[in-house]
Formats: sequence, structure tokens, C-alpha cells
Amino acid sequence: MVKNNNHSVFEKSRIKNSIFPPQEEFERVVEKAQKSDKRTNFVLPPNATAAERAKYKLCKTIARYERENKLSEQELAKKLGITHAQAEKILFCHIDELDLEELVNYTEELAMPLEVKINSKYAREKASAKAY
Repeated sequence: MVKNNNHSVFEKSRIKNSIFPPQEEFERVVEKAQKSDKRTNFVLPPNATAAERAKYKLCKTIARYERENKLSEQELAKKLGITHAQAEKILFCHIDELDLEELVNYTEELAMPLEVKINSKYAREKASAKAY
């Protein structure tokens, strides 16, 4: 196989046809997303605590409510009596900036029946929060 700049022709072809960006670009995008303070959806880490999982699920439920009721972010904020910036924190799951109690209160404000279930540490710290 012909070598060119330490990569074989086959490797270059494979890299060129890849759907993934180069590793450096991927790392740059991940770093930028982690530094974002507003309109980036946060993903729940695998080692999340029970409270973090419950907050995340409540945020997702409120976001679903917004979509299903065809509300704008501003309309949701007004309905909850909060600022647009606070509504964004909920809709983009910025759980590190939200309290579990306030999320429970927001679901109450939206007249959504709520069920929160938190198992003990010995049950693998599973938590669920559902608003219907």
C-alpha cells in the first residue's frame, strides 16, 4: 500500500468518507458545549445522583409540556411566573442551576399530576420523577 504523510491511501480514503469529524474538531465542539451557559442541552452523566436524575426528568417533562401545548418559551415563562432565562435553564436541562423543589412547584403550577420516587442508595440510587 502506498504511504503518504504517515497515512496509507486506504486510511485517508476511510477518514475522508467518515461521517465523524476529526478528533480535534470533535473535542473542540465538546469543550465549547460544556462551556455554554444558555442554549445547549445538557446530557445527564452516567454517574448522576438520584436528585440530578429526578431534576433532569422533571425538566424533560416540562419541555414536553411546552411542545405539546405549543407554547413559546416566553409563554411558558409567563405561565410559571419566571424569567425567560430561568425557563431556558429548565428547557435545556441546566440541572446544576435548578432546585428539585422549584421544579416540583413548576409542575404543580402547570397543573400536572406528579409522582416522585426515590429508592435508597442500596437500590442503586435510582430516582424517577413523572408528571403526567
